[in-house]
Amino acid sequence: MQINIAEEELDQTGEGTKREQVKIHIGAAAEEMEQNRDKEKANDKAESKFDKEKEGSNEQNNNGSTCEQLENSKKRKYDNISKEMQEYYVGTPHSWEYVEGSKGWFIIETTKNYKFYFNKKTNEKTWECPEDVEELFVRQKMKKEDINNVDKQYEDAEKNDYNKCVGRDNSFYGNDGSYGYDTKYNDSADPSVNQNRNRKDEDLEFILREYKNLLIEKNINEFCKYENVLAYMLYDRRYLNVPKERRKEFFHILIKEIKEEKKCEIKTLVENFINMLNEMENKFTYPFSEYDAVHILKGKKEYKGNYTKEWANSRNKLLGNFLEKKKKEKQEQMEEEFEQILYDHMQDENPGVWIKIKNNLMKNEKYVILSYDKKNKIFEDVSQTLLAKRKQQNRRSGGDRRSGRADTDDGIHFRKGSQTLEEHKKYTNNEKNIFLSLLHEKLKHPNIDEGLLNDHKINIKKNSDFENDCFIPRELTNDERYKKLKLNASEKYYIYKEFIKNYINLKREMFDKLLGELSINCINNSLEDIIKMTDKNNKSFKSLKRHHLEEVHAKWRNYKIKEAKKIFKDFLKKSNFVKHDSDGREKYADLVNELSTDVSYQRLDCVPEEREEIIKERIKELKVEHEQNKNLAERLNF
Repeated sequence: MQINIAEEELDQTGEGTKREQVKIHIGAAAEEMEQNRDKEKANDKAESKFDKEKEGSNEQNNNGSTCEQLENSKKRKYDNISKEMQEYYVGTPHSWEYVEGSKGWFIIETTKNYKFYFNKKTNEKTWECPEDVEELFVRQKMKKEDINNVDKQYEDAEKNDYNKCVGRDNSFYGNDGSYGYDTKYNDSADPSVNQNRNRKDEDLEFILREYKNLLIEKNINEFCKYENVLAYMLYDRRYLNVPKERRKEFFHILIKEIKEEKKCEIKTLVENFINMLNEMENKFTYPFSEYDAVHILKGKKEYKGNYTKEWANSRNKLLGNFLEKKKKEKQEQMEEEFEQILYDHMQDENPGVWIKIKNNLMKNEKYVILSYDKKNKIFEDVSQTLLAKRKQQNRRSGGDRRSGRADTDDGIHFRKGSQTLEEHKKYTNNEKNIFLSLLHEKLKHPNIDEGLLNDHKINIKKNSDFENDCFIPRELTNDERYKKLKLNASEKYYIYKEFIKNYINLKREMFDKLLGELSINCINNSLEDIIKMTDKNNKSFKSLKRHHLEEVHAKWRNYKIKEAKKIFKDFLKKSNFVKHDSDGREKYADLVNELSTDVSYQRLDCVPEEREEIIKERIKELKVEHEQNKNLAERLNF
């Protein structure tokens, strides 16, 4: 068998890494050759001595021991041969070839044309051809001769057929000189030719089909290079059966076929899966969780697909998009319904009751799909719409209402028999609505008095100066609509107090939402810095006091600190700076200097004690791991 495998290919398959190992054994092989020669000489001397001294079995034993001594002396003689001398005798490895079909045998040819046999699996080495390799060569030679005979018969048959078709006789031409075709010389008339051709085609088709199954089994795709994956296929029968010179060519062809087949298969699976989702969409209900959807779809043929990882990823993505779409549709439907029901309940009530209506509806589980901010936004829109509508109605009917009333000590009384108690209540509600709408319109940045918000505050008298006590701006008091109001001081105070509370709550919700958009790196900033970052124009929160936002800020900061601690712990686990003995005085100082350059360490400047505790906990964990590994090494005698 000729040595045709290039040195580079063995390097790519991973066998080239054995080059130095085999090279080391070359010296031992040279020594073995010399030992064989010396052994023959020793045997010759022993035989001559044996012929001269045929006197008994004792002399024969002495001769045997003499042979062994000679062999041992020869071995010791070549123990100290230098590497240069070894290479002088047998040369260096020049070419390598794996014996296909053998159990790990390689043929190494040296620069001095010596052939050396090396078994990778058993580490066996010899200069003589092993018996199993020799038998394998004989079988391969016989097989090659059979193939050559078949090829020769096929070529002879084709040549015969061609000669018959283009023969010099005129048997293919008619009397008029026209060309004719005699069916007796058709390929079908020679069954051996067709059988050989069909057999070759079938064998190649089977080999390629097995080769393709091998590529699929090894998960080899279009992103894999032939040279990089060769090591995974080199010893597989399905790869070795492919013609050697066309293995790489068929590799790229089959990879393209596999890619197209997968593409068509995924396309079909996606279409079937989407059709199934559309048919079963009524079974998916809020909150449209993926877990519930999988429980419904589990067991369906369209859901299982081809059981591959690629299909599982595509299926999960399709299911997630479908559920997200259903969730958005449900949210839009609930928004319209929530807006309509708010409008229906609020249009006949005074603004002081609107907050209670909103709170009751927000607790309804039916509208849990809507976020808190979204519900508040809808409530604000509906409130503005109703206030604008009532403002127009009040302008039209304000004169008629005032003509039937007169001022009293309480600010309002009825002419005898002209008004009923129900009409009086309706009139009062309208007055309150007008006052509340004026507060929303004129007081964009109200002056908040802490004493005003305390429930234990002494009630304001009906005739007290409400405007001065509550710091009502002139912009509101000079408005004609405000001057026409007949509400007493207590009623105005109650409405104004509710207005201030709602104003503070809305600003807190706004601040909480803006904090959610800030980076985790801002946790070391003060509340004043955070307010400046969120309120760049200094308009949104300038009316609020510091303590109004402290609770919201503290809640956000604590949450971000927990998140920063987790990030820092993960960083310590991946860091190479932390060792089991880093708790020493000098080493700990060096460790802190190294860690302080990382942003995960700097984030926790606001909690230095807790940060130091995290570092010490990590060192303790490494100490425990070190002791366990140390004990394991001792048990294994490492």
